[in-house]
Amino acid sequence: MNLFLYIIIGLAFVLTTGYIIGMKYNYKLQKNIWEILSKDLKKYSKKVKFKSYGSSGFAILCNKLENLGKTEIDVLLCAREIILYYMVAKLKGAKDKIHVKANFLVKPSFELEIIRRDSKFIESSLQHLKKWENVEVEATSNQLVVKTTNKRLGTNLLSDKKLIMKLSKVKNSLERISISKDEPHLIIICKLDKEIIIPLIDLARTFGNSMTNIVHGKQ
Repeated sequence: MNLFLYIIIGLAFVLTTGYIIGMKYNYKLQKNIWEILSKDLKKYSKKVKFKSYGSSGFAILCNKLENLGKTEIDVLLCAREIILYYMVAKLKGAKDKIHVKANFLVKPSFELEIIRRDSKFIESSLQHLKKWENVEVEATSNQLVVKTTNKRLGTNLLSDKKLIMKLSKVKNSLERISISKDEPHLIIICKLDKEIIIPLIDLARTFGNSMTNIVHGKQ
């Protein structure tokens, strides 16, 4: 009976300690990411709202960003508090994620998807988009699949050398980019890496600028 009690106490101690360590790690990670994001976003948006998801992450909301309208940035962290769950999730490929959801200053007249070739969603996505046209982007064609509802406009958008340069900086962490006629017009999903946070925001702003140029016939 005493042995059983010691085992229960030991397990409780391990689980509690693991929970505290995992929670503290996530909050520390959030703090570092918030410092990077807030310093950059405040250059372009006077008012930045913060919404907490507890130790699982947070969202930042801006009414307007350079070349973009309403913008939301979601930081979504793996649940590190429960060790066994976290280990199983990591074995299944779970990653910390960062999402950018934004409206362009103009409404797109076409839709476009950029998806990693090794994404677990690639087969279902291509099945859904089978009637869309392919767009070849030389700098990223070995890693990314590009599909669009309008090949001329999609090719035009991705002919912007500045945009492709920005895309190349995040392509190793990129999972998906969606451009839609519906709001939010732009969704970018990446694996979270502190090194790609600022390049990711730059990419979103560059998409906004390029889309404005296309709609106004400047590109």
